[in-house]
Amino acid sequence: MLGEETVLLKGLEGKRGQPEQQPPYTTTRGLFGKPTLVHGPQTFAAVPTILSGGIEGFAETGARSFAGTVLVQISGAVAQPGVAEVPFGVTIREILDVAGGVPAPHKLKALLVGGPSGGILPAEGLSVGFDHDSLAKAGAYVGSGSIVVIDQHSCVVDLAAVLTRFCADQACGKTIPCRIGLRRLAEIGARICEGQPRDDEITRLTDLSADIVGSALCDHERRATLALTSVVRYFRDELDAHIVRNTCPAGICQPKAATRAGAVS
Repeated sequence: MLGEETVLLKGLEGKRGQPEQQPPYTTTRGLFGKPTLVHGPQTFAAVPTILSGGIEGFAETGARSFAGTVLVQISGAVAQPGVAEVPFGVTIREILDVAGGVPAPHKLKALLVGGPSGGILPAEGLSVGFDHDSLAKAGAYVGSGSIVVIDQHSCVVDLAAVLTRFCADQACGKTIPCRIGLRRLAEIGARICEGQPRDDEITRLTDLSADIVGSALCDHERRATLALTSVVRYFRDELDAHIVRNTCPAGICQPKAATRAGAVS
């Protein structure tokens, strides 16, 4: 995953994709040591709005602290999946309305916001504004600008475990939190889904996540903790069902009978 700008430039230079400390910023020393501006599709998508409405018009669009528009990819249990351009600050509910809402017989259960390393919000997350500050407070982030609508047939615990393992596999491994911390975090998720959690697994999960966030070099490491920590925050009942009762409410996981001391089967 070459998402961070210094990693992207390393890849273009044919080097191993690992992040660098900043400063110096890429605008001072970037591709092949030359000053470089790194832009994505989001930047170019804003150009027509700026040219048609001027800088003042662009600044008046969106949230107070985040002007302009944002591209959002909407998928999952929605009537019309696709990409929409919306002003920063609109609620997730308004974005889903653009995609035709959640059609029957689907029922909204959760929202994966921010891509593979995003946070999993409950159905109440529809009222959260799609901007950096609002999503950060809710335990998600803009990230790749994606929203995946999750229905009642999905297991959020299994989803969080899969996302964490993916992020661990994609980590460059430059730092210990990246190389070892994310791998241990993925193992915790796997144990929970398999019905083989250890004692105080939730404490281990939250403490390890905090350590990774506090000592990480890049946002990939920090954001990779969001999936499991958001499940702890919003879906504790479903998490406890896996850990304490060895059951999966959604019927996705097939946890084995617990063998650890003190476990309830």
